Amino acid sequence: MYKFIVVFVILMILTSCGGGGETAEKYMQAGLINFQQQNYDQAIADFQKAVKLEPRAAAAYNMLGMAYRHKAAKLGIAELRAKEIAAFQQAIEADPKYWVAMINLGVTYYGQGEKAKAAPLFRKALALNPQHPEKAQFEKMIAAGEAKP
Repeated sequence: MYKFIVVFVILMILTSCGGGGETAEKYMQAGLINFQQQNYDQAIADFQKAVKLEPRAAAAYNMLGMAYRHKAAKLGIAELRAKEIAAFQQAIEADPKYWVAMINLGVTYYGQGEKAKAAPLFRKALALNPQHPEKAQFEKMIAAGEAKP
């Protein structure tokens, strides 16, 4: 599931960043390369430059969140989770219909045991993309998040 999401996010970024200006695009491309090479510090720097130049670039904020996620997992630094969450939230603020960031934020919350916070994000993402190939998995996660304790 996770590999599919990463590949899909990269494809979404490549198709959605065309009009953001050459410089922001350059930093997005560099960030994607660094992300794929697991050079998360440089990827973070690249994505931060991209969003500075293009503050409404939801895909750049989303990838910034992904870079923080991977760096946090690699280094075990819990404080990076707050930056990860903030980046995904900024992606959603930049584009309230950017369901990819909703899923990523939901996965973060779900992974932290905050299933009730994840459920509405998954629900909204599926409403925006009802044909998602992992719909059944997300529906189970929604049910878990909405279950009465």
